[in-house]
Amino acid sequence: MRVLDQVINKAQAVVPMERQIQGLHLVERVKRLVVGDNQPHFAESEVPDVADLDLTDIDVSNPFLWRQGKWKAYFERLRDEAPVHFRADSAFGPYWSVTRYADILAVDKDFETFSAEPQIVIGSPPAGLDIEMFIAMDPPRHDQHRGAVQGVVAPQNLEEMEGLIRSRVGEVLDDLPLDEPFDWVDRVSVELTSRMLATLLDFPYDERRKLVQWTDLVATSSSATGGANNTDEIYRGAAEMAGSFSALWRDKAARLAAGEKPGYDLITLMQQSEDTKDLINRPMEFLGNLVLLVVGGNDTTRNSMTGGVLALNQFPDQFDRLRANPGLVPKMVHEILRWQTPLAYMRRVATRDTVLNGQFIRKGDKVVMWYASANRDERTFENPDHFVIDRRNARHHLAFGIGTHRCMGSRLAEMQLRILWEELLTRFDDIEVLAEPERVQSNFVRGYSSMMVTLTPIGGRRGEPGPYRADHIAARLRTESTSGATASATSRSSGAGRVPAEDQLELRIEQRRTAADGVVELTLTDPSGGPLPTWSPGAHVELFLRPGLTRHYSLCGKTSERSSWTVAVLREPVGRGGSAYVHDDLDEGASLRVRAPRNNFPLVASPRYLFIAGGIGITPIRAMIDAARAEGADWNLVYVGRSRATMAFLDDLGDDDRVTVWPGDERGRFDLDSVLGEPRSDTLVYCCGPAALLDAVEEKCAVWPDGSLHLERFMAKQVDAPENALDSFEVECAMSGVTVTVPDGTSIFAAVEEAGVDVIGSCMEGICGTCEADVLEGTPDHRDSILSRAERERGDTVMMCVSRSLSSKLVLDL
Repeated sequence: MRVLDQVINKAQAVVPMERQIQGLHLVERVKRLVVGDNQPHFAESEVPDVADLDLTDIDVSNPFLWRQGKWKAYFERLRDEAPVHFRADSAFGPYWSVTRYADILAVDKDFETFSAEPQIVIGSPPAGLDIEMFIAMDPPRHDQHRGAVQGVVAPQNLEEMEGLIRSRVGEVLDDLPLDEPFDWVDRVSVELTSRMLATLLDFPYDERRKLVQWTDLVATSSSATGGANNTDEIYRGAAEMAGSFSALWRDKAARLAAGEKPGYDLITLMQQSEDTKDLINRPMEFLGNLVLLVVGGNDTTRNSMTGGVLALNQFPDQFDRLRANPGLVPKMVHEILRWQTPLAYMRRVATRDTVLNGQFIRKGDKVVMWYASANRDERTFENPDHFVIDRRNARHHLAFGIGTHRCMGSRLAEMQLRILWEELLTRFDDIEVLAEPERVQSNFVRGYSSMMVTLTPIGGRRGEPGPYRADHIAARLRTESTSGATASATSRSSGAGRVPAEDQLELRIEQRRTAADGVVELTLTDPSGGPLPTWSPGAHVELFLRPGLTRHYSLCGKTSERSSWTVAVLREPVGRGGSAYVHDDLDEGASLRVRAPRNNFPLVASPRYLFIAGGIGITPIRAMIDAARAEGADWNLVYVGRSRATMAFLDDLGDDDRVTVWPGDERGRFDLDSVLGEPRSDTLVYCCGPAALLDAVEEKCAVWPDGSLHLERFMAKQVDAPENALDSFEVECAMSGVTVTVPDGTSIFAAVEEAGVDVIGSCMEGICGTCEADVLEGTPDHRDSILSRAERERGDTVMMCVSRSLSSKLVLDL
């Protein structure tokens, strides 16, 4: 270490932290007088419509994008046209925007190529306040600092906190006025988060509001995030915070030295860790870690508390569903976090030249992962702008990031939101937003400064929707009448969770034609002539053929065609009766009940695809090829069948040299080694067809990178029971309070249904995904044909119709 560095370090350890910041403030004020203020200044003006801009002119770092409601259109265009987008000049310098879910996963998991150091915001904090935070450190330093405080949110500690959190939530809610306007942000969101932060830090309880004020100052500087706070205010707030935290540290250290029993707060945990016990002598690092913990505990929870209320007012049908079934609160928490995404992004810096989704990124370039865009990515979340309280894959949101830097306090935030809504629903029949909330000026924090509401108590009279709610209802009806989604389609949308049995479409067979030998194609339309709900490649619908007979078939038309859906059905000579009924009993003009699209086979973004279709397996692949073409992705198709006469849609493929047609009667057995023998890291393999083909492809892809292979089976795969399989086990339905024993020969689905738990199922073979349930505790014994290897390893869901348990007890979110 240089002599100068040694002197600086010793001075920092001796001079009180707040004095150091005050000194920095004085130096910066003098510099501003001499050389001027180099901070960016933002004056709000109307954000232009993104459709009027060239791609190179799009700048999503504009701090007014969120406040003016333009962000969704901006990010949708980038996802569609430039998912890895370069902005050459901005108030924060040049940067890359990564906007698709799959690309952000790749960046966030690769800390060796995309470093979190030195900052996770798009700009730079004021000079001297570029404090060190472990979220802006790479391993191993990140892991050392995180490990020192991780214990505060360990499962056992969370269990002990739950009672305290619930009591404090109750205190705040019981003090709210009824039937008169008040500011939800101030009275609920800020108050509850400040109470929680004071508990985590063992901070003086009567001064808890300072924690929120300080973090609001530090987190919203103009140079870092486009905020409205001036530099002098930020320095003053940082100095006050540093002095207060230093005094708290030294007071706790003195009490510990005097023999007081250690507490379980963040500062005590840092004092007892070898890696952070002397943190007080590294002032910028000390302050940075505490700011991080306070900001993390403030912004995520606080703004999600407000965002959840806002969402339910914009989608009042979902509020009705929640009132009818409060047991959906845990699922809704994930959807709130997805829909709100309280922190819009995290920044990385490329450590080497690299390529991401076809774009060359140079070493040293800023790379911004827009989580808010990923959580609205149509390729991952069906109807992503809708708020659906039991959305099937909401838990896969990126509001907390993923990989090494995933938010340490995610489980605590989820628990706080769950408890808040559980307590709200026991007290209030309605929480009505009165006007558009006031949003903070920032490109980083998707936050609210004020939102006026009124409360209706349980048993009170709920009035007609006020102007704000009524305007949103009317706007949605106008949008849906144009786009073709009915008001009820939100709850029916693919990926939206269980579909109520009574919520189905009555469609007409508009056209029936022979697509190939043994294959009949049906075109389905709304008898009233209205448009049908949207769908994405890989989606399927369920046809109710006759009582007790339902079957799932892939949609195989154009996703852009809103007036009709198309399915193609192969007659199965030894089938179970569904295909025979379609071929023999369904004619043009017949009515058919259809459950709206679900998608267990979604097309994930990739620069290159290898599609393998066997016979009728061409049906989902057909739409995927259209999507790959539209995205400009590289692709190849291998289409195998018994003979050309039996292979549907051959004419659509034309003479494209990317297509290999392999009729078995002409060319013999296809050699999969010719296409799968050489694993490729840039390629996703999508395969649909007979079980023998799927098994062979799965075997060949075993040496490919994890996540490369995506399959859809028309019939369930035979899954052998593992050696440690249990003959019987218990299933506890956490929300229903029902516990049942599942004996050998009985499915989980049958056991809980017989016990009176409301469950929805369809195929009963583990191929449709209708009966999926969230696993809260225990280890599932997966025997379905839907979940990927990674999803099986996570063990957080189970298909109740076929899967079992490897633990003596399985706790499900039912």
